[in-house]
Amino acid sequence: MKTIIHDLTEKEVKKIHFNKEDKILSSLNCKNNCIGCFSCWIKHPKKCILNDEFSNIIESLKKSDELIIISQSRYGCYSASVKKVFERCIGYVLPHFTIRNNEIHHKSRYDNKLKLTTYFYGNIKEEDKKNLKELVKANAININTSKYKINYIKNIKELKNVYFN
Repeated sequence: MKTIIHDLTEKEVKKIHFNKEDKILSSLNCKNNCIGCFSCWIKHPKKCILNDEFSNIIESLKKSDELIIISQSRYGCYSASVKKVFERCIGYVLPHFTIRNNEIHHKSRYDNKLKLTTYFYGNIKEEDKKNLKELVKANAININTSKYKINYIKNIKELKNVYFN
């Protein structure tokens, strides 16, 4: 199973034809920001106290073998709506720290190692690509992925060709 976080419109999603067994989360539906309460870490591990469709995102990630993020590139970062959802995933790791690649990162909560695949679309400048590469690398290390991949596409039409190859 894959967990897919995206900022696509409903019309764009229909053109992609994602697999039905995958957990598809439209970041455009995420109305609640992470409030930094640490409840998903300490009080109610793995569950966000904000009661919406993203409350159980940690459970989806736990069952997944891959996290796919589809986002418009916004100044070398995820779109605001994708970032909002990704921040709600913090309970996937523990609040304690470990050293990986000579850097301090969160300890893993689970034994499974997700694959992280990102698709950034839009008119992406070389400087933004450099920033995106560093961002995704840091995210991949922090959530202790097995491997990660960054894809740059000009528009959503290209996504269908790249995603299903």
